[in-house]
Amino acid sequence: LLQRQLRGYTNEDPSEVPQQALCSDVLEKLYNLSTSPLDKCIASLLITGYSFAMRSCEYCSVHGTRRTKVVRLKGIRFFIGKRLVPHNSPILHRATSVTLTFEYQKNDSRNETVTAHKTYHAFMCPVIQLVVIVRRLIAMPHVTEDTPINAYMELGSTTIQHIKSETILKKLRLAVAIMGKDELGFGPEEVRLHSLRSGAAMSMYLQGIPVYVIMLLGRWSSDAFLRYIRRNVQEFSMGVSQKMIASSLYFTVPFERRLQ
Repeated sequence: LLQRQLRGYTNEDPSEVPQQALCSDVLEKLYNLSTSPLDKCIASLLITGYSFAMRSCEYCSVHGTRRTKVVRLKGIRFFIGKRLVPHNSPILHRATSVTLTFEYQKNDSRNETVTAHKTYHAFMCPVIQLVVIVRRLIAMPHVTEDTPINAYMELGSTTIQHIKSETILKKLRLAVAIMGKDELGFGPEEVRLHSLRSGAAMSMYLQGIPVYVIMLLGRWSSDAFLRYIRRNVQEFSMGVSQKMIASSLYFTVPFERRLQ
């Protein structure tokens, strides 16, 4: 009886409105709109977050106490091939891959490492953006290996600030608003920072990346990542109907009677 009553309450609750998945074009728009040093820092953090399917609390300051921590300077390693390149190297920009260490995570995992490789894009590249982030950080006074990647110092200031989630969300929604609902299918009010993680999962899925790779790169310990795949994305079912009629006839082997 109690279960039926609780189910009745659940049925009367309004349906949850999912955060829309963001495509990489939104980040390109945001990057191209960036004019101030703060805008460019935000663009670097978002492109990095998207490339690693990061939780918002891993690249910016959020409200409340979280088990997950923002990635710190010491958690970033660059490589040229198999050779480790130090942060202060003059050839850091030649790095071909970058590895992040996620110290504490929501699912209790610790010190998980994920590697991303250089792309052919001028700025939609995790290696390029993390080089920008690291060089910005080490140029600031009083920075240590424990400094988080969202640390920021305004020109002429000597005080380190930390870029907050609401500041980043405002810029992200601006880019969505400029692109418009006709282009994206949704408006800025339907976007939150989790849309970035959802968009990363959606993009990998649409490109045919195996499910287990998506899980490992996004650090999902179960099939919970399926919640981030949006069925209302038009390209989600691309080619499915055609494939369904490719095998127009198939034979069903009859069941054998159980042997006595």
